[in-house]
Amino acid sequence: MGGAPIRVQFSRLFDLIQDKGATVREMEEKGWAVGGGAWVWRRRLLAWEELSVMECATLLSDIVLQDTIIDMWRWILDPIQGYSVRGTYQYLTSSDSLEEQGRYDMVWMKHVPLKVSVFVW
Repeated sequence: MGGAPIRVQFSRLFDLIQDKGATVREMEEKGWAVGGGAWVWRRRLLAWEELSVMECATLLSDIVLQDTIIDMWRWILDPIQGYSVRGTYQYLTSSDSLEEQGRYDMVWMKHVPLKVSVFVW
């Protein structure tokens, strides 16, 4: 939401909630309005944390989940085929501009031993 995952935007709440593995669908089914069943905390919330819950619940109230659309990750570089190591390598090593040349150097850094570079890759 807004370019960042909910758990990042509301990191304090994510730290305090009991069920960190709950999906958006599960949260919606339990009720994500303030006081709903989705909000089960490890401890009692402070006043500013309760305000954060209200803000989060307000953002979530505008979401409409659709059963006919599959929820999945999309790889921006190849939204049709999805992620591949080959596609990522081609993107990182293509040298269309000087800025992109830096990506090639980043993949095959000469400042570390080859075995470290291969391990990181």
